[in-house]
Amino acid sequence: MRLWMLSKAVFQHAYNKVSHDFFLTKEMIGVKNKQWIYKVGGRPQGLILSLFVFFLFGGMTFYFYLQINRHGAFLFGFLLAILVLFLIFFSVFRGLFIKVLIAEDGFYHQTKPRNGKYYTYGQIKEAWRSEGKQFNGSQGYFCGFETWKGEIVKFSFFPFEEEGITYLIQRVKECHTANYYTNPCNRQKYTINGKPHGKTTIAVALVFLLLFLVGTMPAILQAVPTGFGITGLFFTGVTLLSIIILCILLIIRYQCFKVQIEDTGFYFQSSPFNGKYYLYEDIKSYKIEKKVYHQHSTMDGTHSTLHYYYFIFTDRNGKSVKFQFQKPFFDHEVEILKERIEHVKKEKESYEQLKRQKS
Repeated sequence: MRLWMLSKAVFQHAYNKVSHDFFLTKEMIGVKNKQWIYKVGGRPQGLILSLFVFFLFGGMTFYFYLQINRHGAFLFGFLLAILVLFLIFFSVFRGLFIKVLIAEDGFYHQTKPRNGKYYTYGQIKEAWRSEGKQFNGSQGYFCGFETWKGEIVKFSFFPFEEEGITYLIQRVKECHTANYYTNPCNRQKYTINGKPHGKTTIAVALVFLLLFLVGTMPAILQAVPTGFGITGLFFTGVTLLSIIILCILLIIRYQCFKVQIEDTGFYFQSSPFNGKYYLYEDIKSYKIEKKVYHQHSTMDGTHSTLHYYYFIFTDRNGKSVKFQFQKPFFDHEVEILKERIEHVKKEKESYEQLKRQKS
């Protein structure tokens, strides 16, 4: 027991040394001796579980490699082991580089090696938190801040880190008397897009496609010469085509989907050739709609819930347009969009009322 505690202490000291000294930026060197009050991130979440799964699949892969006529299973296990190895790398990367260190006069934000930056609270125009159900049904928590230069940065946090986020937002508010968030007349541009988690989602879909090909290709090659298994080949082809279409749609959303919120209107695009600019005064109505889908797997009996959030608006021609957005990540931008539409609507109503009074 003492040996375990000693080993854990040595590992923790080495980890802190690497994560706080070896990867310091030039800017961080000047503030590394600050007294950090709170720490958000900087923890290798899921590392132990990922290591266990990696050794499990690694052992299965080695066993199938030694067996005869188990080459398909070997390739399948090998790809799974590589996928878990990637998760281990991401967990270590997250623990070393993705973090926010909060002090009394500012905070340090870092997302990759040597890109950390220290912000004083006076440099921050506003800070906010947002939360909501993510696509897979889990609760997502994000904190965002905007500098006076127009830079917008967001990072995720866990519920047990809430106290640090509350302190950061409170310190920003204490440095400013005006509440910029509720002022819809600001000219700052905001963007809603499909970038958050986009690369990860595309990578998972492509890996799933590769695993499907590896798992079904030996059966296809054996079935074609014999002429049997036509029904199986048909369903395999339909499934393969569906996965390919899903990958294409994910890539299109990542590259093309964009809502650019500006001073007098917003630009909306969901595919390569349908971009259009809408004036706020041309928006007749809008609403936010939440859809929940419940799925049941007949194979293992498990249930899953998917959550979708849509912003739906109607233009002056009566055409309804909707787009899906990630509520935990873009809740602030959607609120800004709503406030600017309402602000223009109230100005227009006031103008019409003044005209009627004069006439």
